[in-house]
Amino acid sequence: MSTLRVGMVGCGSAATGHVYGMAASGQFDIVALAEPSPESLERFRARLPLLGDVPAFSSADEMFQAVDLDAVTVVTPHTLHHPIVMSAIKRGLHVLCEKPLTCEVAHAKEIAEAAEAAGVVVMVRYQRRFDPAYRFMREKIASGELGELRTIAVTCGQRWQRGTAGTWRQDPALSGGGMLMDSGSHLADMLLWLVDRPVESVSALVDQCGSPVDINTSATVRFAGGVHGQLTVIGDLAITWMETVVVSGSDGLLRYEVDPQHPWRTGRVTFSRDNQIVEPLRLQRGPSEHEAWADAIRGEGPNLSPPSAGVRVAELTAAIYRSAREGQTVRLDTDADVALSA
Repeated sequence: MSTLRVGMVGCGSAATGHVYGMAASGQFDIVALAEPSPESLERFRARLPLLGDVPAFSSADEMFQAVDLDAVTVVTPHTLHHPIVMSAIKRGLHVLCEKPLTCEVAHAKEIAEAAEAAGVVVMVRYQRRFDPAYRFMREKIASGELGELRTIAVTCGQRWQRGTAGTWRQDPALSGGGMLMDSGSHLADMLLWLVDRPVESVSALVDQCGSPVDINTSATVRFAGGVHGQLTVIGDLAITWMETVVVSGSDGLLRYEVDPQHPWRTGRVTFSRDNQIVEPLRLQRGPSEHEAWADAIRGEGPNLSPPSAGVRVAELTAAIYRSAREGQTVRLDTDADVALSA
């Protein structure tokens, strides 16, 4: 089986994980780089000397015109995602885009429609969809073992404000938002993915903590069927990272927590039912995001993180920002277009 020829748009620190992931899958050949910053490109090549001879370009369009590609990764500041992804789709290229897919609902919908029309795979890099603990929770909910779903609380925290000070992540023109739009986007996706029902209304509070972007966010989300959700995003955490999920049903309870000493590993999940607590020791592993992307491109598997996921996160994020700005509940079930306007 021939490898897929990939161009990488963006060579910042987050791009390193893509290189390792594609290398581990054995299904990709990185043949071109696009990075406007000579300093970032130099640091990238220093971290990954095996890519030292890969041709580099100052823009995505220059790379698209000069190199024959099958696919691209997009690892740029958030507000740049939309034009780059659309340009790739128009050239018939498959895309793996970092989260969030876009900062605007209309842009996310445009990408989803264009990808379907062009017959290309656009995947959003929401890694937790491939995490065995999160997959375990979703399977328990979907199977009905939890009974009737009642409430879900998702919380994440990071030393984000301090760690991103002076970077593009706190520049609204490039980031599109703060902690909620950045790391919090992963947990917004998990809230939506685990519940798997339409959002009816959102009521939120946002604190910028002296930053030009949001730092701390608390949102109450009502889903169809009366399920209550709580999303809490803490951007001025005193430690590196924390992440918890609690899902309550009529017949059981799911709890998930990341070990603060090992924040980037799969966390501990327990399932409580009938006065018994089960902690699975051998969680079933699925494909990585890069393996799943390759499978979807080859028609050997579904797109497990499609553009529709990016659309739903964009809708929820927009509703949270509007609710906090206007000090009132935003309803998505009766007047979505008005609710999600800027």
